[in-house]
Amino acid sequence: MTKKILLAAASCLLAANPAFAHAFLRASEPASEVAVKAAPKEVVIDFTEEIAPRFSGITVEDGKGARVDAGEIHAENKDGTRFGIALKPLVPGVYTVHWHAVSADDGHKTAGSFRFTVLAP
Repeated sequence: MTKKILLAAASCLLAANPAFAHAFLRASEPASEVAVKAAPKEVVIDFTEEIAPRFSGITVEDGKGARVDAGEIHAENKDGTRFGIALKPLVPGVYTVHWHAVSADDGHKTAGSFRFTVLAP
């Protein structure tokens, strides 16, 4: 009888699929590795799931590592998956966007970065 109970318990554990929520970058404006003619006024990131903005962030740096964002992220939609950050006026050059996101569902943290280029007029 003990073997049957252990076998039943083991099969339940193997059948369970734990859900691990992670908020990853789905899309961005400007897009990763794109060259734009007009300097953007903000960077917007779409995440794959709702994030906790209090524990998440976006920063933007120029080619020398100086921050060119205006500070705090702001929500772009009601479901908590799209956030933006305003930018200071940009000159032609390469910019790096760094982001980190904490899932609102379970607190898992993810991070990444991408670049975009502002072309000379």
